[in-house]
Amino acid sequence: MLKKSTPLYSLYRFGFALLSFILPANICIQINLSTPPIAMMIPTPTLQPTASPVPAITPIPTAPIVKLIPKPGCLLPDLHEGQHISAGGSYTETERSASTAMVCHLQRDSCGYNQLVGILDPTIVFKQEEASPYDTEDILMHPAMLTPLSRLNRLVQAEWGDAFQLRVTDTYDSLLEHDPPESEPRSRYSLHYDGRAIDLTTWPVDQSRYGRLCALAHCAGFDWVHHEGNHCHASIKAETLCDQCGE
Repeated sequence: MLKKSTPLYSLYRFGFALLSFILPANICIQINLSTPPIAMMIPTPTLQPTASPVPAITPIPTAPIVKLIPKPGCLLPDLHEGQHISAGGSYTETERSASTAMVCHLQRDSCGYNQLVGILDPTIVFKQEEASPYDTEDILMHPAMLTPLSRLNRLVQAEWGDAFQLRVTDTYDSLLEHDPPESEPRSRYSLHYDGRAIDLTTWPVDQSRYGRLCALAHCAGFDWVHHEGNHCHASIKAETLCDQCGE
């Protein structure tokens, strides 16, 4: 038996103490290694919402502004001297066909005469060359004449501005002057005699412009237009005032 005071005894105790420390630690390690590891739940990361892409606004191209150019007032070529044209564009149709035939001579102060109308447009020049009381006849016409005459006046103004005016030289004629003086009065024929024809010039007078004036008269709505050289003759198709009054 070792004595406590000997160095061997002290070494013995140190070895025993060391063995006592190592043995439990080894047991602990073995136990821990034999136990399967427990899986830890890893929290799912929360995704931050991302902004939806906003489509870029593509500007809609606007159509270029087109300046409208007004069409000319009348596209009909100028009429040559002696040439005539109907409302339908025929250069061969007669006035009797296009504007219908004259029915009677309207007598002054008759029922039909009293249905003629006058136009007092200050922009139109009226010749009024006859002696009184016949000088007023140049402003008297069938009521259906007013519309194409007013249109023609506007076309003349658009064509020549202030340089030329529309002039009326003859409309209704009770003196039957549109036939030769030596002819038989009862057989004389003209639509002037029932107020459905009109003779036109420019003012100032310029015969070189009458071909254009006749074209404008056609575009204005007259049913038959004739370039007679020293004036433009136009007439309308309308119900005669003779039948309305029983003359």
